[in-house]
Amino acid sequence: MMLKDWLPRHVPQIRRIDSVDSVGGGCISDAVCVRGISDQDHPETWFVKTNTVDFAENFACEWDGLDALRSTGVIHIPEPIATGVDASHSFLVTRWIQSESPTADFFAGFGRRLAEHHVASETTDDRHGWHRDNFLGATIQRNQPCESWVAFVAQQRIGYQLKLAVDNGWSDSRLKSDVQQVIDRMDDLLSGRHSTVSLLHGDLWSGNYLCTNDGRVALIDPAVYRGCGEAEFGMIQLFGSCPREFYDAYQDVRPLADGWRRRVQLYVLYHLLNHLNLFGGGYLSQCQRTAAMVLRER
Repeated sequence: MMLKDWLPRHVPQIRRIDSVDSVGGGCISDAVCVRGISDQDHPETWFVKTNTVDFAENFACEWDGLDALRSTGVIHIPEPIATGVDASHSFLVTRWIQSESPTADFFAGFGRRLAEHHVASETTDDRHGWHRDNFLGATIQRNQPCESWVAFVAQQRIGYQLKLAVDNGWSDSRLKSDVQQVIDRMDDLLSGRHSTVSLLHGDLWSGNYLCTNDGRVALIDPAVYRGCGEAEFGMIQLFGSCPREFYDAYQDVRPLADGWRRRVQLYVLYHLLNHLNLFGGGYLSQCQRTAAMVLRER
């Protein structure tokens, strides 16, 4: 059955669908731009992702993350409209965001907004983690709080990914040994950071931040949790990083503690291990190099 036939039955905000156009960029779910008439009789545009029925929990977690990020009111986040299950599909519907090529001052604005969001959601206690596990790509992201941020990163982040890599047959003895040393030395490797925690997007690669048609940054596809703000830069730096003006603008609002570039390599390692588990042995050598770098630079 066509999407335009079944989706309005599940989403009261959609009265009529006039067009459905494919949207590129997704590697897990099918994504489309839907235009039609809302329940208020206004022309409206929605972004719709669909997948198999057993993907419903992934979409529920994404809804939860979008809703949480919107709560600070600092960064433009698409409003989640509906999520649910049809007979043969799970789905997520959000408001459409019209994106453009980044403007000259986009990255400076992005850095400021991200820092302002981290400040707005900041707490001085150690309430890291999240009230539920969610997903980093297709991998379950464990979010059970531990007794400290150091323990959380060791157990719920690096340790969990290493166990997956060993169980999946993607790790060799060198990687297992080096990553275990990283885990054993975590207290020392994470020393010097600010003790506050913030609400993190959790998966900030270049496909998950957009430049809106008025030049603002918009964030999509989160894997949220509460943690040290430096962890946000792990995924950003994995795929080419952002230009210097992004980091300068961030630090104008929320200065980073000395040694942050060294500590961020731990979070790069987390995302690399996840890519190893998602996509296989092509990421093994990069994981090995990064683990060795983390151990060497401290």
